[in-house]
This record gives sequence, C-alpha cells and structure tokens, in this order.
Amino acid sequence: MHFKYSFVIFLIFSFILGCSENIDQTQEVTQDDRPNILFIVADDMGYSDLGAFGAEISTPNLDALAFEGMRLTNFRTATACLATRARMMTSSIADHVIEDTKSIFDGVLYRGGERGIGVSENWALLPELLQDAGYQTFAAGKWDLGARVGHNPATRGFDRSFVNSGASNSHFKEEIYQYPFLYQDDGELLANADLPEDFYATEYYTDRMIDYISSSSDDSPWFAYVPYTAPHWPLGLPDDWLDRYDGRYDEGYEVLKQERFERALELGVVPPGGSLDNYKPTAAAWDSLTTETQVRHIRAQEIYAGMVEYMDMSAGRIIDLLHESGEIDNTVIMFVSDHGASAAGHALDPENPQGRNATGGWKIFDNSIENFGRPGSFIDHGNGFGEAATVPFKFFKSRFTEGGTRAVGFIYFPKLIDPGVTNELMGMVDILPSFVDIAESKHPGAGYYKDREINDILGYSFWPYITGQAEYVRSSDQSIGWVSSRNNSGAYIKGNYKIIKETAPDLDANNLHTDWTLDAWKLFDLSVDPGEHFDLASENPDLLNQLVEEWTDNYLLREYRNPSRLL
Repeated sequence: MHFKYSFVIFLIFSFILGCSENIDQTQEVTQDDRPNILFIVADDMGYSDLGAFGAEISTPNLDALAFEGMRLTNFRTATACLATRARMMTSSIADHVIEDTKSIFDGVLYRGGERGIGVSENWALLPELLQDAGYQTFAAGKWDLGARVGHNPATRGFDRSFVNSGASNSHFKEEIYQYPFLYQDDGELLANADLPEDFYATEYYTDRMIDYISSSSDDSPWFAYVPYTAPHWPLGLPDDWLDRYDGRYDEGYEVLKQERFERALELGVVPPGGSLDNYKPTAAAWDSLTTETQVRHIRAQEIYAGMVEYMDMSAGRIIDLLHESGEIDNTVIMFVSDHGASAAGHALDPENPQGRNATGGWKIFDNSIENFGRPGSFIDHGNGFGEAATVPFKFFKSRFTEGGTRAVGFIYFPKLIDPGVTNELMGMVDILPSFVDIAESKHPGAGYYKDREINDILGYSFWPYITGQAEYVRSSDQSIGWVSSRNNSGAYIKGNYKIIKETAPDLDANNLHTDWTLDAWKLFDLSVDPGEHFDLASENPDLLNQLVEEWTDNYLLREYRNPSRLL
C-alpha cells in the first residue's frame, strides 16, 4: 500500500516536472532575444568633435561607449543632411531615390524648411524592413525625407515618431521660416505654437525617445532612431548652458586645430598618412581678423561646443535608462555624425550680422553678441572652426572631400564587439543591410514588395566584420561613390584610390580663399594621403579614366551622362 502511494506521488511529480520542462522549452522557442538597436545621429558634427576622437569638449557618455566599442575612422556619409539620410534609409544615394513632391503648404516651397521631396516608393526603407522582421520602431529627431503621407515616418515604417520633418529649424519654440508646421507627432502636423513653452529640441527628442522605449513591449526587440538636430545651425542653448565654454577658444581656430590633431594622434584615430603638413585652409589667418570679428567667432564656437556637450548629456539619459532596465547588455548602440562639420558663417561678420538671411523670406534676427545662441538669433561658427572640427581632413560639410564625407562614429555591443579602432571602409549605405542583418533578416532584393516594385541596395553588411566573423566589409573590387548629377561632379573610392571632382576653393598667394570653381577630376591614394594633398591624376591617367568610367556607370544618372562634361 505504501509502495503504491509512493509510486503515485512519483508519477504526479514527474508529470509536473515534465510540464515545467515543456514550458521552459516553449519559452526558449518563443522568447525573442535578438538585440535592440539604438542609432544616434548628430547633425553637422565634425570628425574631431567627440572626446574619443580628439575634442576638448566634454562628452563622457558617448566617450565611454566609444572606448568600450569599435571606433570607426573610415566611415562615409553623404555631403549634406538629406543625402545622408537617404543613404541610411535606402542603402542607395539621394540622386537615385529622391523624388519631387508637392509641399505640405499648398505646393509652395520655402527657404530652409520642408523641402517638398520624398523617398520614392521604389525603395524599401530601413524601418519598414525592421518592422517586417518583428522589431518595434521609434524615431525622435530630424527626418528630412518628406512630410507628406507616403513619405513621412508614420507611413514609412515607424510605429511611433516625433520629428522635425524639414531640413532645419530653431532649437527653441519660435518660427524662423514663413510657415509654422515643421514638426510631426505620429504623422500629425504640429505647429510651433503647440510646442511646450520651454521647448528645446535636443531635450524634447530625448524625452520622447525615453517615453517610447519605456512603454515598449517586452515581447519583441526595438529599433530606436535618434537623429538629433545638434549642433546644426542656428546654434542655440538654454541660458544656463551658454557660458560652459566661456574663454576656452580665445586663442582661435588655428590653435584648436593643432591641439585636436595632436590629441587625435594620441588616441589612434588619425588614419595612416594623416598630417597637417601641406594643409591649405580656406579661413583667413586668425591674426588677420579684427578683434570684433574674433569675438563673434569665439562666442559662436563656445555655443557650438555647449550644444555637443548637451547632446552627449541627453544621449546619456537614454543610456541610463538602458542600464536601469537591464537592456544595455542586449542593445547594439551606434553613434555617427551625418557628415562633416558646417563651415557657415551666419552672423560672424560684424558689418553684416544678418548674413545671407536678410532676404528671401527669412525674418530679421537679433544677432548682437549679447543674443548669440538665444531665441531670435541665427548664427554658426564659420569655416575656421569648421576646419578645426574636421581635422585632419580637407574642408567640411557640402564637399566631397574627406572633411565633408568622413564622419566620427563608433559601434558598441560588448557581447560580440571587442574594443578597438578600425580603418575599414564602410558608410551610411551600409546601415540598412547591417541593421537588417542584426535583426536576422535581409533585404528582399529587387522585385515586388508590399504591392510595389522596389530596387536593390548598394551597401554591404558590416556586422560580420565588426563582430570578427569576416576579414573585410568590401572586397578590393567594391566601392563607395557620391554624385551630384546636375553638374557631373562627385567622388568614388575603390581600394586605396579616390577620384573627386567638385567645386574647389581658389586660393590667392597667401592661401586665402577667394572663390569656389568646378575643378577637374583628381586622383588620391588615401592609404598614404588621407588629407588629399597630392593629386596623382597626371601620373596615372589610365587609372583615373577607369575609375571615372566606373563612377559614371554606377552612380551618374543616365539623363545627365554627357561625355564632354566628364573629364
């Protein structure tokens, strides 16, 4: 009797244990342990503007991730905001994917704001593909890829979004363009008047992203896209941040450029061959500026630096959330700038404080030195400090040179990525295939997708390389290119060589910038000359012609292929 009772108890216990094991096995099958992806993008931030890349600016939150992750010294962007965002979202280039649309303002376009463009439906966007892969998708920041339905984030793959739909805007609650509707909240137009009274863009984007992540489901991973508008012009900061760098830049941009270069060398982020030898600046010599002009440059750079630090502090709030929630160990974090630093000189000339903004529908600003960085001002830090921000490379934003298209960046995921520095060629066109790879999915390729025909991508996944599973991102016969089809200019990198044709500065006998004119094709060996100082075109005409032909076939649109204009 006792034996029978014990046997029954044994059977019951075995049944319960078996059920428990089955439950555990079911949980293992259904639990989605793919990593979250946090993608932070700065706007108009230079290669040396991060502490981990040589800056004196305090960026402890991003620096900590950069030093524990993989720092990227050969990461390629487009030359400006819209074009870079087109690359990252489509893995193609803007000249191929952007189409004209009517503006949301009755077809009227206006300076600097919503552009009246959108990404053609013939390209699948990154958030659409991540949604298909089961990811929750969030965006808070600058969109710049179309405001109309069918082009805005809410209708191109983001579950939740708060965005500046245009190219730029004030960082405060104020209208600097003719029309007030630049923001969209989950696809709904939001007037500036509806923003909080204490609105500051970097803070507000961060608040929104923290809300999205905090309220996300535990059942599936998420993709969080935070394209900040800092430190894009017009420069601005809350009052209590305006003086954080007071006096730091009194020695001028030439001293800063040298200081940053030396720190970047120590940190190991100057590519082989990088040097300030033979560097020809476009900015006037610091000592040639009047005292009043120097003061305006210095104050603008102080505010610029404060904006970078404020962005770092804000990114740190998101990172703190991940630590508190325990998600930090299962989140891939990538940070990049969208291109090189701006070199615009808004309000820096004391004889013309309105700059080019006094006409063409812009409002009149209070660009007195006392109002720099406050609501009502419109300023930037100029080409001297812009060149210091892109050291050791040539030029800045809007140029196909290294200073315009080689960006600061890093990837953090300690589970799979060892700390280090890599000079492997990769870029914004690789974001889509890489993030989809992280999601254990892939681009469907050319064909029909969601009842529309789509094109294939240009980029390659860098994930196998970054995690040590591959020896390279691109083989020696694969490339990255840029194009401005309307004037047959652009650039093309294949292996160690780069060809470039663009408007270049005319320099007088004192190396002072006098004008910009369209140059002939040039050829550089980036493995020994990342500063693009030594043109090899005359020595290697066959190689130059071969690369120009490849660039034409792969990047130049057919309607602009005029052989007489190519060479």
